[in-house]
Amino acid sequence: MQRGTLPLRAVVLPGAAAGLVGAVSIDAYLIVTVALARHIGIVPFYQYVASGAIGKAAYEGSAGALLGAAIHLVVSLAWGIGYALVAQSTPQVRAQPLVSGAVFGVVVMLAMQLVEVAANIYRLPDTLSLANALVAHVVFFGIPVAYVVARGLGRAA
Repeated sequence: MQRGTLPLRAVVLPGAAAGLVGAVSIDAYLIVTVALARHIGIVPFYQYVASGAIGKAAYEGSAGALLGAAIHLVVSLAWGIGYALVAQSTPQVRAQPLVSGAVFGVVVMLAMQLVEVAANIYRLPDTLSLANALVAHVVFFGIPVAYVVARGLGRAA
């Protein structure tokens, strides 16, 4: 083990916790600002997520919504663990969770839009939707992930 690095388990656990916090936070925000505000509903909200993996079959019953919620959780856990792996070897990332989290949120948003393009489910957003997605990914995902990881790894460790 190199000097300044932690055992993998000591990085994965804070990363997974951060991903879980980020998933719950961003989902709560998006359910209020998208699913409920636009009268879409929670089931179609998660069916859309699943449609990236299984196509139109995601909209045939509530199983697609459960799959979408599970996919979103797994992806959020992976992002949290990935962030923790970077943060454990980069003290500047841990020391500045507000800035690092904001940048991370933008990176996640852009990367997930590329995933939507690849899955052929991307919809060009209007200005308000783009701003809402940016707030969601920065304020309700990136920053919470960064703070949980910083706390879990220790800011100056």
